[in-house]
Amino acid sequence: MTATLVNGQQSRPCLFRVNALSLVYLLFLLLLPWFPGPSRHSIPGHTGHLLRALLGFSLLFLAAHLTFQICLHTVPHLDQLLGPSCSTWDTVSRHIGVTRLDLKDVPNAIRLVAPDLGVLAASSLCLGVCRRRPQTARRSQRAQEPDPDDGGVDTGSLVGLREAPALPHKRKSWLAARFRITAHWLLLAAGRTLAIVLLALAGIAHPSAFSSVYFLLFLAICTWWACHFPISPLGFSALCVTVGCFGAGHLLCLYCYQTPLAQSMLPPASIWARVFGLKDFVLPRNCSSPSVLVLNTGHDWPVYVSPGILLLLCYTATSLLKLQARWPADWVSAQAGALRPRTPRAGTAGLSSPLRPPQGKEVAGGDMELEVELTEVDQRPQGQARAPAPKEEAATQVRGAD
Repeated sequence: MTATLVNGQQSRPCLFRVNALSLVYLLFLLLLPWFPGPSRHSIPGHTGHLLRALLGFSLLFLAAHLTFQICLHTVPHLDQLLGPSCSTWDTVSRHIGVTRLDLKDVPNAIRLVAPDLGVLAASSLCLGVCRRRPQTARRSQRAQEPDPDDGGVDTGSLVGLREAPALPHKRKSWLAARFRITAHWLLLAAGRTLAIVLLALAGIAHPSAFSSVYFLLFLAICTWWACHFPISPLGFSALCVTVGCFGAGHLLCLYCYQTPLAQSMLPPASIWARVFGLKDFVLPRNCSSPSVLVLNTGHDWPVYVSPGILLLLCYTATSLLKLQARWPADWVSAQAGALRPRTPRAGTAGLSSPLRPPQGKEVAGGDMELEVELTEVDQRPQGQARAPAPKEEAATQVRGAD
């Protein structure tokens, strides 16, 4: 929930305005999926540092807006130095993001300032919620712990209560571990399918030199899996990192091209802009109303959908990378549930164990071996006598012979 809130608040500044301040938010938006989700361990680490940096940047940008407007209204020479609309210093300030606000055009003035305020509120809320959750978990854990000074509790009855539900608890642990491992594999398979579909869509939505990389990767991966060639976990992780980094760089190029400076250096009608698929979603502003955001509605609809596909592809690649790395944690948690792998029968030595991390040789066709089995919980049927042990049986035979 907190990650979704941060993603939504970071994507709005990138859509509502095009300047250097929004470029910083776009960088945070592309870096966010590479960090672990908010938890008790990640908030004091890199994820907490990222959220605090986002909070600091939004606060700094709001202070810059406020200071610049105060200086414009109190220092007349600064307003004269800035000059009229479309002047050199006015163009530079608009590229940076700290510019003169027209109080007569309130909606566009709010559009230029409100994203920073929204990011500040969202990052503050996320940090507060993430810091509160570990404290609540510790309090509930302390409340559930028994008091050692309580002398009214019989230790014998406690031992009996612990031993009585041992078998049902083992069964529940087995079911929980099986559900967790099955859900992990289903998410991994669904993520791979979605990544392949997004690669194809990114390659054909807007044909260009950049999108040809996605299409060639799509053909190569499908051919590799169709031939049942193995792919190691290291190779799969490297592929996810490559797709995520290339997609993020492609998005940054598209965003930077929306600035008037980039469009003047490389016009949309030039051969290089058409070859690399650089489209002008935002037209150059009018000097009479410089705060108005003018959008280009002359492109086909796949051109507008292409950046969204690229962003979803980046998030899918990083999510697959996290799922691939979380397999040892699921295996350890399954081992903690008192589970043991079934002894391989004759002729099945090559099958993968359900609680063993997948090896590179066992991965074929891009999918890890899903033919796994969890052992049945050892549960002796009630009402039947216990089978004698081998030593007891031998001792009985010796007595009978005597």
